[in-house]
Amino acid sequence: MNQNQSIDTPLLRQLVRAGKAGTLVARGVPGGFVLVMREDLSEQVLNAQRGGARRFKTLDAVASYLKDLGAGSFVVEVEHWTDTSLNV
Repeated sequence: MNQNQSIDTPLLRQLVRAGKAGTLVARGVPGGFVLVMREDLSEQVLNAQRGGARRFKTLDAVASYLKDLGAGSFVVEVEHWTDTSLNV
């Protein structure tokens, strides 16, 4: 899968409203989650405004963000999640 592609909030909002966002995945990473839009064999990671992947500290934060966009569901992957931050 190509994980080098990214997506920003305005485009994700448009895709969600049009029902074309694919599968939304909260992927666990050390200290939180990143949001991935999966469609067929490609993935796009949600960008932060200042670059890099946007990180969410909790699943509640992901759920709130997606609800504000109008999304009704998402999948959770916890394989690489840990509850400790990368900032040691």
